[in-house]
Amino acid sequence: MLTCACGARFEVADSLAGQEVLCPECQQPLQAPAAVRPPLVTSGWALASVLLALMGAFTVLGTLVAIVLGIIALVSIARHRDRVTGVGFAVFGICLGVLFTVLTVVALNAADVFGLESWMRQRTMTQEIDTTGPLEVVQGNKGFAITRPTEKWGQMQSKASDDPAVGAFQTNLDLLLMQIPRHAFVDVRVLPGPPFQSLDQCETEVLADFEGPRQLQQMRDPFEDDDEPFRPAVRMRRLGSRQLAAVDGMAGRQAEVEVRCAGKPWHFIIRLYRRGNGRIYVVRSYAPKRRFDEVRGELERALDSFRILRR
Repeated sequence: MLTCACGARFEVADSLAGQEVLCPECQQPLQAPAAVRPPLVTSGWALASVLLALMGAFTVLGTLVAIVLGIIALVSIARHRDRVTGVGFAVFGICLGVLFTVLTVVALNAADVFGLESWMRQRTMTQEIDTTGPLEVVQGNKGFAITRPTEKWGQMQSKASDDPAVGAFQTNLDLLLMQIPRHAFVDVRVLPGPPFQSLDQCETEVLADFEGPRQLQQMRDPFEDDDEPFRPAVRMRRLGSRQLAAVDGMAGRQAEVEVRCAGKPWHFIIRLYRRGNGRIYVVRSYAPKRRFDEVRGELERALDSFRILRR
């Protein structure tokens, strides 16, 4: 509302704010007051982006969300430039999110390159592994023997490694050998003969252990405790299967599979042995796919050394 010196009062359109207008009564020029703009508000999306990038650093998920929030903030600011500010915060949050995401991914992938992963395993697992005694491990009560490939291989006392990648598949074992630096395993599990009529049927059931949440109740010793829940792998791919030549009356069968555990591929060689219609022995050797070729010779030597004891 403007008041002229002549006493006239009149309203001015918002579009004329700050401009010179004429009084409708005396035609004298008057200066319309400038429009009063509300104070700019910093985008909440931009602030959230920065905070989440800092609080969620090295979590990947948190930093990725920070990047998304920063982008949302930039779009919001562009649409409401007259009311919202905070471009600097939004860009800072996006940059932090990208930086911490890249650093986290590099750190996770490079851990084993610089020996950190191996060093941590040795620090946490050395006390649980027995590398003393003869290389051949004889399990008389279970009726088998197997030879450790080298002195670096040891026997896990608990028969389970609690490894985040393959620990879910190390339940109800009768023997577990591990080579810590190369993150390689050999394990043995003894199954009752019935109800399997052939090694082919047993192979199908053993491989099914990787493919789904179904637990193989028929493969367990009914007197053995099993409180561990089964956690299946994400994906399993069969690489091949073949019959092994019979040795000393011991029939055998071998299968090779690739299993994705904890987001990383592992290579398994699985052998099944049986003498007559007795127990079935499941012998597995496995290591991460990226280092499997380095340790394959040792794994196969362990498999070839396996023998069923005569009663």
